[in-house]
Amino acid sequence: MNEDLNISSYDLTNLVEKRISPFSRETITEEIKPKYGEGFLVWHNLGNGIATSANNYTLNNNYIISLESNVAGAVIIFNLGEDITYRFKDEKEYILRRNRFFIGFSSNEFIVHMLLNKNLNYNTLTIGIKEELFLKLTNNFELLKKKMNEAKEKNYSLLEGTKIDPEQLEMLSSFKEKILDENLLNQLYFESKTTNLIHYTINKLQNIVDTGDKLDTKKIDYLERAKQIILTEYNKPISIKDISYKSAVNECYLKKDFKYYYGMTIHEMLQKHRLEMSKKFLKDNYSVKEVAQKVGYKHIGNFSKLFFKFYGITPTNYKKKFNK
Repeated sequence: MNEDLNISSYDLTNLVEKRISPFSRETITEEIKPKYGEGFLVWHNLGNGIATSANNYTLNNNYIISLESNVAGAVIIFNLGEDITYRFKDEKEYILRRNRFFIGFSSNEFIVHMLLNKNLNYNTLTIGIKEELFLKLTNNFELLKKKMNEAKEKNYSLLEGTKIDPEQLEMLSSFKEKILDENLLNQLYFESKTTNLIHYTINKLQNIVDTGDKLDTKKIDYLERAKQIILTEYNKPISIKDISYKSAVNECYLKKDFKYYYGMTIHEMLQKHRLEMSKKFLKDNYSVKEVAQKVGYKHIGNFSKLFFKFYGITPTNYKKKFNK
């Protein structure tokens, strides 16, 4: 990822059409500027505290796209394209895998960076809900209220979803059109699909929690403990057995639930975090050998091979970019 190619989401597109409909409805259609790639974005405000953004585009280079918002609330993001990496204000990263969704919570001073690669198709639907409405919609769902309060304290919070199921996929198919129909009756149909999708998705998560199926609060607690161990002890020769012991959970349950909740295995997260930290150490002018040891790799050859596989550049050349 070329970290010099930072652009704001506002600079990414050209306005194609802006249409105002009755009762505060508004639709904005934009196209990716040719110098950045090709594709479109359609934003629709339902006029009731809910807005949607349907995106489908391909970029001609690696970019970091900055998104900002001064409206506190929640977003449900469904990913139908390539994996997307989000980097938050505290430098932590989250990967939204293909055909999965999550709920993100934001304060009124929210900022996030999307790390996108060239020649890949990014296809997402985002449903944004203002805080006041979201809290009323989820009044009986304590976990979501907890996440919303957490966002106020640290700028953002996340709740991992699951794979997009066939019913959600059917509802998402309504958002494929590039330009929303001008017919008001058809707009109402589109908006009904939006509210149905919100209702179904929130109920789905609540049912999972209530029935204890894969995502109850106790499991989330030990999964977050396991993740914290990975983030703080990545430089040690730590095993899954060690992590399960420190997380106070059976090793088999941990492996199964970790993959389901985070969309990656414990080994994949550990490897990803080690490589992310190695980039920071390389920028600080440590030698490649020193960096390999600092992030927990005994053999420099194995470290270099993994670094190149992840980032498409050797650690030596990456280091040269920042220490000329």
